[in-house]
Amino acid sequence: MANKVEFKKQVIKAITPPESGRATYYDTLVPKLACRVTEAGSKTFYVIKRADAGMAWVKLGTFPDMTVEQARKAAEEKLGEFAKGNNPAKAKREEKQKITLGQAFQNYFDLHVQPKGVKTAADILATWQRFLGDMPDEPAKKHGRKRQKHPAGVNWSSRKIDQIDVGEVRTLHAAMGATHPVMANRVIEILSAVYGRAIYLGYKGANPASGVEPFKEAKRDRFIQAEELPVFFTELANETSEDFKHFVLLSLLTGARRINVMSARWEDVNLGSAMWRIPDTDSKNGEPIIIPLGAEAVQIFEARNPQKTGFVFSALSATGHITPPKKRWQNLLQRCGINNLRIHDLRRSLGSWQAITGASLVIIGKSLGHKSADATMIYARLNTDPVRASVGAATSAMLRAAGAENSANVLPLRAAK
Repeated sequence: MANKVEFKKQVIKAITPPESGRATYYDTLVPKLACRVTEAGSKTFYVIKRADAGMAWVKLGTFPDMTVEQARKAAEEKLGEFAKGNNPAKAKREEKQKITLGQAFQNYFDLHVQPKGVKTAADILATWQRFLGDMPDEPAKKHGRKRQKHPAGVNWSSRKIDQIDVGEVRTLHAAMGATHPVMANRVIEILSAVYGRAIYLGYKGANPASGVEPFKEAKRDRFIQAEELPVFFTELANETSEDFKHFVLLSLLTGARRINVMSARWEDVNLGSAMWRIPDTDSKNGEPIIIPLGAEAVQIFEARNPQKTGFVFSALSATGHITPPKKRWQNLLQRCGINNLRIHDLRRSLGSWQAITGASLVIIGKSLGHKSADATMIYARLNTDPVRASVGAATSAMLRAAGAENSANVLPLRAAK
């Protein structure tokens, strides 16, 4: 049976630790106040109260840092909470069980992102590390700089998921948007997705990213122009790197995404039927993409000595294939005198020239592997011939209805006074 004594400083100090295990002493003035003594000599105050079909132990503090008087006062406060129907021990357990934002991101990453494919996962993880979470201390890659947090980035990994409010998220979004508005939008999208997955898994709180208004984004429509093509192909032909030359040409002639060209595998290329299948694990929309190859694209693949397996652009790198040729690309543009053209614009160039030569939006979307029609709408304004024909047909119909279809008489404008 537990010991009952009137707690006093000297009484608590004089308690001898048990030879093994723990011993519990109860205060005679506040019966629910207890002092647990371990064999190591630690003496800790608790409130012990029956609640929720069990015994609740609420830790108050450790003697002598907490005095007897402080322990009694704290015990009365906790007992008052019990009297109101609250259970401080349960609340404390629930608080401990609340996950951090870092844990919520890991759940989102492991259960939702990675199944979509490693290419998307790598981008999301890098964005998380640079703007929202822990930045690992990794050495710089060869010919690259060491990765660092963005100046406006934060590390909220260790914060409980319910401790981040919409005001903080808006402040972060504004700070990032001062220099990188598009990236600021992407970061908020990732944060919102993390909370969305947490809510799906049972989190009862709100999503603080849902109340953030994104920055306006202008749809990029840059593609290689007719007057730029001669010098572009001339300078590309002078390139000393066959990998770079073939990479650029396949990006332009197939309209495939940069990462898909870099990581293309021979087992997915059928030169006999002139087809290239990008697996669903490598596509952005999560579905396989079938790319019909033109004669020029087939010639490039053939020039790379086709194999049964392996990467088309194999390289001694962490991934096993070539990495983005940023420096060579900039040198090429400089020699060509071409400004504001990105590698991704090569993909858009194919769709743009399809539109200019009369291809429908359905065909363009199919060629580029667009899952949504919205992604293809940017090419609608590049082909004005169908619009001109439609305007001409409507004009003729109006003139016929007015009985003036064949009239070429135009009323002269009054001369300006």
